[in-house]
Amino acid sequence: MKARLRTVAAVLACTLGLGAHAALDVAGLDKSVDPCTHFYDYVNGKWLASATIPADRTSWGPWTELVVRNEKIVLGAFDELAHAAPRPAGSWERKVVDFYKSGMDEAAIERAGLKPLEPYLQRARSVEGARDLADALAMLHAAGIGAGFDSDVEPDRKDSSHYLFDVSQGGLGLPDRDYYFRTDEKSRAQREAYVKHVQRMLQLAGADAASAERDAGTVLDLETALAKASMTAVERRDEEKTYNKMTRAAFAESAPGFPWDRYFKALGADRAKSLNVEQPAFMQALGELAARRPAADWQVYLRWHILRAAAATLPEAFEHERFDFYERVMRGTQAPPARARHVIDVIGGRYGGVRLGQAVGHIFVDRAFTPEAKARATDLVRNVRAALADRIRNSDWMSDATRKLALEKLDRMQYVVGYPDQWRDYTDAKVGDYPFAENWLRANAFDHRREMRRIDGPVDRDEWLMGQYIVNAYYDQHRNQIVLPAAILQPPFFDAKADDAVNYGGIGMVIGHEITHGFDDRGRLFDARGNMRDWWTPGDAKRYVERADKVVQQYSAFHVDDIQVNGKLTLSENIADQGGLAIAYAAMEKALRKHNPGEIDGFTPEQRFFLSYAEIWRTKLRPEIERLYLRTDGHSLARFRVTGPLQQSPNFARAFSCEPGRTLISESQRANIW
Repeated sequence: MKARLRTVAAVLACTLGLGAHAALDVAGLDKSVDPCTHFYDYVNGKWLASATIPADRTSWGPWTELVVRNEKIVLGAFDELAHAAPRPAGSWERKVVDFYKSGMDEAAIERAGLKPLEPYLQRARSVEGARDLADALAMLHAAGIGAGFDSDVEPDRKDSSHYLFDVSQGGLGLPDRDYYFRTDEKSRAQREAYVKHVQRMLQLAGADAASAERDAGTVLDLETALAKASMTAVERRDEEKTYNKMTRAAFAESAPGFPWDRYFKALGADRAKSLNVEQPAFMQALGELAARRPAADWQVYLRWHILRAAAATLPEAFEHERFDFYERVMRGTQAPPARARHVIDVIGGRYGGVRLGQAVGHIFVDRAFTPEAKARATDLVRNVRAALADRIRNSDWMSDATRKLALEKLDRMQYVVGYPDQWRDYTDAKVGDYPFAENWLRANAFDHRREMRRIDGPVDRDEWLMGQYIVNAYYDQHRNQIVLPAAILQPPFFDAKADDAVNYGGIGMVIGHEITHGFDDRGRLFDARGNMRDWWTPGDAKRYVERADKVVQQYSAFHVDDIQVNGKLTLSENIADQGGLAIAYAAMEKALRKHNPGEIDGFTPEQRFFLSYAEIWRTKLRPEIERLYLRTDGHSLARFRVTGPLQQSPNFARAFSCEPGRTLISESQRANIW
């Protein structure tokens, strides 16, 4: 999540015609609340009481408001391009617009029906044993259809200069393995709804009611077996345990029952001589299931996952059924999005993969971002990064040996702002004048071919893993790189018209969050070149873990109704929030030494920093999505993303003249990492 800048803000305000600016909602402060004890409510309580979530959204707040503004740019551009003279044949613009037009042609989608999926459904029906299953899974994976397990090509964690084939657990239709085993009433109801959903989808595909009911039970049973063999979300966070590099021969020996060589050849990955196996126990269980489960079970399981993966591109009945379960039941969305927005979501990869997301990003950047904005945002990144360098130099718990390597890592950390220097080449994307589902399959196949060509080859260190129109940002530990898409470099996170305190409390904290990810409990395991290795002295590593454990304990004390925050699952993000806030504040202090505007609207710059910080996290969530986030997301809920860091911040206590004992957790409980 991240950055924004002056020119960007000015350009967007003009482009959108919305006059969007980053300004504190001083009038909305709830003066009846003590800011020292309930700062989130002091800043956001009135807003939370009055805000409403649009029927087609699961949440509302500054992040979502910016998403909506960006969507207007993107959708307006696509509408314009769809009605303009066609771009040259073979151009990326022509391809992405043809994809869009195929998604908007609902009559053609109805006429096509399931025909684009028929080769895959036929392959599922032909499974008679493990050899056929390997062929079927390879065909599905090459088409972007997840089933059985996941495979990918990623930088080798211990040799980040080269790509490595990777296999990991997968093949589930529910959000996480624990959804198959929880016994509370809500979880049982969701499982029952899931089985009914599978049944209805199978019926829409032609099955009679009795066989669809039976087959839906088979799907749940087989997925439960896969879930039982899966790591938990917390276990998957362990970088060492999920790195098991081995030769293909050793892998095949460790997971008998499934013809792995046949799978690799059918997938087009035969050049991979070695691979990383993230969950060896899962792959062993998969081999056992492939060998002993009746072929009929696998046939219906594959049929279901083909329908599940493609549902967003299929006729209305399938899309509505998908929406009713995955959006309404699981996420709480009350109404479907506008058709155009749904189509862009498919093209950009919301339902899996990157697809043509970079092409959508290119269109957005052309209309909403400038080189001047990119330059200004880059300056802000440098300032926040320099603040972390100061904190590392002055750390009282780190030895000089580790400090030297930490500073080297920070110095080598790349930051990519707004958009790439080189856009993705879509020459090999075979999308065009085809049914929507077929274009989706062709875009997935394009992604797959790109992946297969990279096996064992040199890593593209300039590759973007996110569309530039997405309101988010990320740190890539393999490349030691932070990426700040153009979409987030806008108000309310950054605005040239706002004072430094507001900007550093908004986008500055977001930038600091991503930079700190290089030094969170997982990022710290990777060196300056993005290789996983132990560069910490034993004493420093011990002190780090002790401090990280305090963060786990602090957040584990938070809860919503009957669900406790998972302090272990959210540890990396919580460390990044705490570090991001601290270094953004330090960067602001440096800026204030050059220019201090004094009080504005009755608040000091220091107070305005924290007001800005709390405002960007004002969020209203539907109960369903809140529960889903608490169960599965590595991020804490917005309220805790404010409360947690402030409980550790003496700067906050001083800014609002709070008695430390009422505002801060005890000194012995504070992590004081970054």
